[in-house]
Amino acid sequence: MVEISQRLRKLRLDRHMTQAQVARRVGVTASMVSSYETDIRLPSYEVLIRLADLFAVSADYLLGRDKSRCIDITGLTDEEAAVVSGMVNLLKRK
Repeated sequence: MVEISQRLRKLRLDRHMTQAQVARRVGVTASMVSSYETDIRLPSYEVLIRLADLFAVSADYLLGRDKSRCIDITGLTDEEAAVVSGMVNLLKRK
């Protein structure tokens, strides 16, 4: 599962987080996060879900089954959701 190692590393780096910071947030050691990113080990189901929650992506995205990343806009007003959508569309045009 090369997908999960590459995606996990990219998500971590995109958020300027260290492996130790990710580890603390999901309840594993930094060496475990390193082993996930180097494709030595796969996270348990529980850790996979915590990683998906931490990075606000689906478990399917981490596993490479889904190519798109999702943004949870639950709780935003229609106007706020429209602003977020507009920003995303603007950034896609770059």
